[in-house]
Amino acid sequence: MKTVAVFFGGKSVEHDISVITALQAMAKFPKGYRMLPVYITVQGNFVTADNLKEAKIYLNFAKNVKNCRNISIDFENHGLIVWKKNKIKNRIKIDCALLCNHGRGGEDGSLQGLLELAEIAYTCSSPSSSVLTMDKTLTKVMLENFNIKTLPYVQFDRCEYKQNKLKILQSVKKKLAFPCIIKPANLGSSVGISICECEAKLEKQIEETFAYDEQILIEKYLSSAEEYSCACVKINEKILPSKVNVVKKSKIYTFEEKYIKEKEVDKCKIEQSLNEKIKKLAVKAYKALRCDGVVRVDFLMDKKKKILYVDELNSIPGSLSFNMFDCLFEDLLSLLIEEGIEKAARAKNIVYQFSSSAIEKFISLTSKRGLKAK
Repeated sequence: MKTVAVFFGGKSVEHDISVITALQAMAKFPKGYRMLPVYITVQGNFVTADNLKEAKIYLNFAKNVKNCRNISIDFENHGLIVWKKNKIKNRIKIDCALLCNHGRGGEDGSLQGLLELAEIAYTCSSPSSSVLTMDKTLTKVMLENFNIKTLPYVQFDRCEYKQNKLKILQSVKKKLAFPCIIKPANLGSSVGISICECEAKLEKQIEETFAYDEQILIEKYLSSAEEYSCACVKINEKILPSKVNVVKKSKIYTFEEKYIKEKEVDKCKIEQSLNEKIKKLAVKAYKALRCDGVVRVDFLMDKKKKILYVDELNSIPGSLSFNMFDCLFEDLLSLLIEEGIEKAARAKNIVYQFSSSAIEKFISLTSKRGLKAK
């Protein structure tokens, strides 16, 4: 029986949403696999425990957790080490990791890189692709390279802002006008996003956004916009789009609207031509950023000009976007796991070693020059 580690939580403002995604996945986990939950605490500790599938424990984890054990990566045996009281209790070989992490430390490529070093298969995009989709500015650069329309924008980091504040403020005013939308470049779930209505508020809102990220993206705000989403998944090297959802929101799609308020079922019908265009663009964007696993692509439609923009890509979407596909959640999870295992198997065929005389030559040269090769 294959063993699958479910990673979730983490030091991220999206920690709670990651917990919910994992709880949903663990509740519908496919049969035929052994599941090991791996919770990353808000302090960044990797742990497992007897009751990680119970939602109530996360209200006060330290108090409610039962039989908590520390977890570390076993690089030699391609798995995990379970610790109890500073002693190794068990070593578990992992066939695949199901990643339910959102935001920094999980969705940004760092966890994927760690798993690749340990040669553990996982269910989402590669480290490089995860970096591209996590960073909204890099996403735009890649989309533009593939002639995929994105909203006009201005981007800068904290250092650039300190050195060229007036130039940046003028650029926002000239290129985007007001209102504009200010975003942390590397966050999701609409955390830290705000609409700047006028020039007088711009500096204050930029400073507030720097609390969430070192890099900021400011976009043109569409007052007359429709918002859509379409998820994609790669199965047997074929990219399959989900159904297209219409997003009901206020001025911006807030954290509360995404996860806390009860959602009304949207009965709006999408024109067939627009529906097909969104699906084709979702697949094109997925391919352009070299994605794997389930990725949700978000769109904005300028209703006045009838222009469709790709807004962003979410490489590990909330709830893994299971409700957007016409299949059972457990079937989607099984497909993701097997695809992750297959992708890791293909990676083993890549040549990673190259024999050369470089070191021998280096030793010879340093000896001739009277230097010691340390």
